[in-house]
Parts: sequence; structure tokens; C-alpha cells
Amino acid sequence: MEKYDSIQEHIRLAELQRSVYLAELIAEGSHSAWNGLKRAADALLSVSRAKTRNNVFTFDA
Repeated sequence: MEKYDSIQEHIRLAELQRSVYLAELIAEGSHSAWNGLKRAADALLSVSRAKTRNNVFTFDA
């Protein structure tokens, strides 16, 4: 089986690289989603603060 050991090593390294790539992809996607949620929450908060005493929405241009 020694002649297949190098092939097995290449397969193992390829699987490891794929796992690292997927982990990075998931981490980056999670980070982007979290930033998007924070931006959406900030936008909602700024809209809710835009109300005046007369319950009229005002927007700064």
C-alpha cells in the first residue's frame, strides 16, 4: 500500500483545504449578516427618533 500513501496524503490535504475554505466562507457570511442586522437596527432606531412631538415623521435631506 505504500504506492498509494502519497495519493492519500494529497486527498487529505485537499479535504483540509476545503474545510478551511468553507469555515472562512461561513465566518465571513456570518460577519456580513451581523453587520447588516446592525445597520438595519440603526436605521430603524434613527427613523423612530425622527418623530417630532406632533407624531409627524421628519427626514433630514
